Amino acid sequence: MNRTTLDQFLSQFQLDAIISNSYQTKLWFSEIMATDGYIIFEKSRAILFVDGRYIEYARKNAKNVEVMLLVNDSFDAFVKSRNYQKIAVESDYIELTHYNKLKNLLPNTSFINIKGKELRIIKDAKEVSKIQKAVNISLEAYDKLQIFITEGVSELELDHKLNYLMKRLGADKESFSSIVAFGSNAAMPHHHPTTKTLRDGEIVKIDFGAYFEGFAADITRTTIYKKNESSYVDPKLIEILKVVEEAARRGREAVRPGVSSKSIDDVCRNYITEMGYGNFFVHSTGHGVGIDVHELPNISAKLPMTLETGMVITVEPGIYIENLGGARIEDVVLVTDTGNLVLSRK
Repeated sequence: MNRTTLDQFLSQFQLDAIISNSYQTKLWFSEIMATDGYIIFEKSRAILFVDGRYIEYARKNAKNVEVMLLVNDSFDAFVKSRNYQKIAVESDYIELTHYNKLKNLLPNTSFINIKGKELRIIKDAKEVSKIQKAVNISLEAYDKLQIFITEGVSELELDHKLNYLMKRLGADKESFSSIVAFGSNAAMPHHHPTTKTLRDGEIVKIDFGAYFEGFAADITRTTIYKKNESSYVDPKLIEILKVVEEAARRGREAVRPGVSSKSIDDVCRNYITEMGYGNFFVHSTGHGVGIDVHELPNISAKLPMTLETGMVITVEPGIYIENLGGARIEDVVLVTDTGNLVLSRK
């Protein structure tokens, strides 16, 4: 847990407190999963309110916080007693009912919005190690999946098998619903697995990730299934896969502290455009990854940010051609002091 950005927000906006009810922020700071309750950050204090379902668990396991029981009006009374003049809430997480509750409790307090995902944009060594473990589980499961990628298997069968393998290898769950797409289905970036069965010479796109101790992996691999060396494969499929592999390699190598996230997008997008497929790259080049599978920074031309040591991002260029197929290669990359470390390449 790196609280640098948290302290910067408190100081920059002259805040008395940041109040959150998101499980992501509670998990990030206190290292426990509690889907209900609140966490309050003051300049030198953090208070975690949980109800009776979580209180014993929190008292035994929570870190960096004072634990208080959320019962009757305990939270309301505490907040009113603090005489907050200015607080922040998380615009990317807070629900309207909770926002209205706070406004009613604190009618004379000014509110500002921040993004909860910004608080944890820089990962510490412990967080990186958990992301690495999630990545390792994902890759091992993918390796074990290969023997099941045979003619006649369905997208749904592979989806279920991959989910099972990740859990068998130590994942808490999938970090998102896996994408398994064969042939022309791979032209859809976010295809949902179906009963379609695999045929000789088809492209196979699998986007997957394990969730381990609160942290996600997000990886995509694209291959072409061939029964034997004489199997026919559409030359265009071979070409787009090679272009995407090269764009992804260039993107990974461009990651380093001090560069704009937009520049990583440019590296991948410009190469794909140069090769004649610019109109078929229809999404951003990547995103941050951590407790949420999609975090900051955005690796795109929109909302560019300067990469800093400790950020963990994905690099995932793709080409998608309707009625033919599509390819995406996605890796998880840590920004280091001297450049980058690709967590998802052995």
